[in-house]
Amino acid sequence: MNAIFNFASRAVRVLALIAAIGTVAMMLHICIDVVLRNLFRVSLDTAPEIVARYYMVVVAFLPLAWLERRDGMVSVELLEWVLPPRLRQISDILVALMSVAAYSVLAWTTMKSAMGHYKVGTYVEFVDFKMPVWHSYFLPPAGFILAALICLVKAVEFAVRPPNTAKPEIVV
Repeated sequence: MNAIFNFASRAVRVLALIAAIGTVAMMLHICIDVVLRNLFRVSLDTAPEIVARYYMVVVAFLPLAWLERRDGMVSVELLEWVLPPRLRQISDILVALMSVAAYSVLAWTTMKSAMGHYKVGTYVEFVDFKMPVWHSYFLPPAGFILAALICLVKAVEFAVRPPNTAKPEIVV
């Protein structure tokens, strides 16, 4: 079981690294566009579309699993402090399972949208160039699926943890 938990932690680190690389690439792309436009009066016509349709999507959706693994999502625990340890454990399991359900619904609906864009071959048309963008529609479902899997791993972690112990410290 520990091997699964360790694998999940390593996998979400890779996702966070991909998102960080996407952030740096976006910054460099925008900086190059600004420098070329201001110094040489040359503009990268595709820069806004690439930033909006690829970089921003990577940065927004791939780190969801990393945030879930680190317990970095916003949570409101109004009554958790008064619950006995066993009920707190059950609450943690139920919240993780509800998160799995929510992420699964989001993954399903965004995957349907992505398949529709794939079938029609969605692209953005410039003056002399058609840039395909249908690929980027598969990034949100990937992020939601990975987040759902991490929530499932968290539910199992909560279930195997003795009820009178604190939540494990997740180092990611």
